[in-house]
Amino acid sequence: MKIACRLAIGLLLASVAAEAQVRPEADLCAVPPGAQPLLPAKLMTGMGTTNMVVTTSSDEARKFFNQGISQMHSFWFLESERSFLQAATLDPNMAMAYWGISVSAAGDYRPAFQLIRDPNEGGRAPGPEATSAQSATVPRSTNGAALSPVVRAKEAAEKAMTLRDKVSARERLYIEAEWARRNPASTSRDADHITALRKLIAAHPDDEEAASILGLALLDGYDSVTKKPRTHTLEGIALLESVVAGNDEAFGAHHYLIHGYEGSETPERAWHACRRYPELVTNIPHALHMPGHIYAQSDRIDDAIAAFAAAADNERGYMGADVLYPNGHHGHNVHFLIHSLNLEGRYNDSMTAVRHLMNDFKETPRERTGSNQRVTYRQGYYGLVKTLVRFQRWDVILDGSTIPVYDRPEQHAWRLWATGLAQINRQQLDAARATLKEMGAQVKNATGSKRPLSIAEMELEATLMAHTGDRKKAFDLFRKVATDEAALLYTEPPSYPRPVVEGMGNTALALGEAVTAEEGYRIALQREPGSGRALLGIANALMAQGRIIEGRLAHERALVAWNKADVDVAMIKSTSRTDAPRR
Repeated sequence: MKIACRLAIGLLLASVAAEAQVRPEADLCAVPPGAQPLLPAKLMTGMGTTNMVVTTSSDEARKFFNQGISQMHSFWFLESERSFLQAATLDPNMAMAYWGISVSAAGDYRPAFQLIRDPNEGGRAPGPEATSAQSATVPRSTNGAALSPVVRAKEAAEKAMTLRDKVSARERLYIEAEWARRNPASTSRDADHITALRKLIAAHPDDEEAASILGLALLDGYDSVTKKPRTHTLEGIALLESVVAGNDEAFGAHHYLIHGYEGSETPERAWHACRRYPELVTNIPHALHMPGHIYAQSDRIDDAIAAFAAAADNERGYMGADVLYPNGHHGHNVHFLIHSLNLEGRYNDSMTAVRHLMNDFKETPRERTGSNQRVTYRQGYYGLVKTLVRFQRWDVILDGSTIPVYDRPEQHAWRLWATGLAQINRQQLDAARATLKEMGAQVKNATGSKRPLSIAEMELEATLMAHTGDRKKAFDLFRKVATDEAALLYTEPPSYPRPVVEGMGNTALALGEAVTAEEGYRIALQREPGSGRALLGIANALMAQGRIIEGRLAHERALVAWNKADVDVAMIKSTSRTDAPRR
């Protein structure tokens, strides 16, 4: 009966969700929020230990509140909101429980750099917080909770504000800082939030929870091209480093430091945090997943694969225990696993992970008709296209069945991109021209991934031009497109299937333009440190220039990097046919 009731509620929420306020797609590095989670919450193991002093009449409420803080620090918003809601149920006058609901519900408690993305790519949409939470048009569940996470966050912050005179001065500052972020009268909510957090820390300089929260809010990330830190990033990192220097068990700060260094020139500075975070938080998928971000960027691919595999196993347990548990984060995790397996040259394992996402997570009718590019099946579809192109499986791409025809413009466009590249590599140039034209029409209709798809269209044009027209003009276009791709806002994994310079190197090598090929592959190696794929490309390019000794050295390095690669990888085969030593 209980399961049937939960399923009925899930169906009800799905049927009215389309009426809910439009919001940005949550960053799937965290389990995205949805409707208010169901009670009861349970006290769980492996969440990390938090002991924040708060005002409450219930010791049990205090336990759930501190569990909520731990879960919040790991971006497990589904469970942190549930824990805070349980605390509020046990003590309806617990102001900080409503503060926690507000922090958790909207899914925007994330590094600042994630919020500057296009809303369709998981950033903050303009102005949804300004919608009146009291409006009769706000869709609500049967218990009265707003279906819109943004509205629910605002209502919780309002409730906390009504109770702020009943708590300590420190708690009041927490509540006022959160309200600054939810206040619909403000046009600078994120900046107001930071200002209020600075006031809190000035009054309570030893509060490591507040310092960690401010450190996260300051992480503006890095310029995509220069890798230079944006305005507040170094300040945020310094604040977080000071927290862990004083307490190496501050798992929230360790988590945020990983975000602080991802996308930088020095991801290895987060290696200590990558080790400590999953040691301290052993039973939250995101905590096991996050070290993989850094390892995938700093030539520790085996460690990245291990992190994503452990997170996937952990999350399958939660999915199996709760039919309402969302699968989007699992899709993101396995997508990043596919990305890492691609980096390590493991085609067969990549395809196994792709099939898992596409076969085990069929789209719901709502997902099928929506524009959300982050549902699990679509992440698998993208991983399929990415894998086949990176491993140059041109005949598989052209077999008419491995990449299913999908009538949404984004998936249709990615399939056409792969098809066009395969046609060019199989000298089906007239067919490739038609494919390029068809792709252009699909890109115009796309609503998500618009910028990456536009770049893909230009890359396909440059590839076709190199094979059929003015090569100089073609490679100049390649360089422009590569610059545009490198300038895409940082996402994890990258929002483009592979560096454009890799495609440039492949095209140049196929056409005998060995110097240009070397140029492309060397930039690709900078983009993906230790890449066996880039090193094999460099080896091929050097051999083609008659630079045999350098080519052999590059080949030796490539085989070390790809010591677990499939033996039938096309690039290994092509290199082994040169003067380089055979495997």
